[in-house]
Amino acid sequence: MREIQFLPRSEVIEIESKANGKLAELHKHSHILGKHVLNIIKREATLIQSPFPDEDFCAFVCKKKDHLFVYINSQIPEEKQHFAAAHELYHIWFDQEYLHNPEMLKSDILDDETADTRELRANLFAAMLLVPKNVLEQELLFLGISKNNVSSMQAVELADTFQVPYKTMVRRLYEIDFIEKPLMNKLWLEKNVPLIRKKLQLEPQNPVNPIIHYEGLVEKALDLYQDKHISPKKLQNLLALIHKEPKEFGINLPNELPSEQEIDSLLDEEDNE
Repeated sequence: MREIQFLPRSEVIEIESKANGKLAELHKHSHILGKHVLNIIKREATLIQSPFPDEDFCAFVCKKKDHLFVYINSQIPEEKQHFAAAHELYHIWFDQEYLHNPEMLKSDILDDETADTRELRANLFAAMLLVPKNVLEQELLFLGISKNNVSSMQAVELADTFQVPYKTMVRRLYEIDFIEKPLMNKLWLEKNVPLIRKKLQLEPQNPVNPIIHYEGLVEKALDLYQDKHISPKKLQNLLALIHKEPKEFGINLPNELPSEQEIDSLLDEEDNE
């Protein structure tokens, strides 16, 4: 096992303050954020979600003409999508310089398999945003779990409750001093997480039908078509990006091919010339 990377205590305190400040600002300090982190992304940037076959590629954020765009690979497990979104929020809120020269967020970075302190900060912020210490402690009390006596099954269940990756939950349990380092390392090496999820009858992590979402695309495409700024074919092509058809929005496009009557009329015109 690679050595799990940790930031200096002073940075941990600073990042926790930033995470708690944002949760308070969003009125989410006592809540489990989960998938709502995507709604926060929508407040800060244009969100694009679509499946990408290489699951090593998770997300990226970029700035173009003073507008922010965040792409999330909807092929990866939903818990990982949430974590990737929270990771990118750190760059948006606290690392503006990164936005001018961003890099693709890969799976190994989200798993803390990196020595890049910039990315470690973003990961820690994401974990603290999605799993606040006070909320996790309340959940541990509710479940009656004893300190330094957490099983793999309990860690899986907690990860599912907070809608975060399993290893994120293991780290958080250690970071709030609920488990000691030997137990953290043991839980970190658990190989049967998918099997444990099945035993607990939890939903599969990998989406069966990955989301395809281009924020604002449908509304703008329909408005442009209704105002006659784009052709029926253009509308059809735009909606095809999200695997939709105009008829799903109550629009019956005219036949692109001329009717027999129109063809006869054209032929008559040619004969009369």
